[in-house]
Amino acid sequence: MAKKINVKGVIVSNDDRWIYDWLGMDATSPKLVSKQLEEANGEEIEVEISSPGGNVFAAAEIYTALKAYSGKVTVKIVALAASAAGVIAMAGDKV
Repeated sequence: MAKKINVKGVIVSNDDRWIYDWLGMDATSPKLVSKQLEEANGEEIEVEISSPGGNVFAAAEIYTALKAYSGKVTVKIVALAASAAGVIAMAGDKV
């Protein structure tokens, strides 16, 4: 079974993530995804995306981390992958 990584809410920089946490809002940052990739340790992963987009530089960093990941990456768009989230969606081996 594939390990699940959720990309939910706005795509934000590492420095801005705390604001969304404080407000109780969903947000995804490169540091959050990189940590989950390290924990997956080469296992197959499934990235579920439900995001209106956000910071394109943070999205590009997440895209690069997913493309560099050693295991198989499947992307599932469960609601919306708009704007910067669309960049992340392109990182999958299978979408």
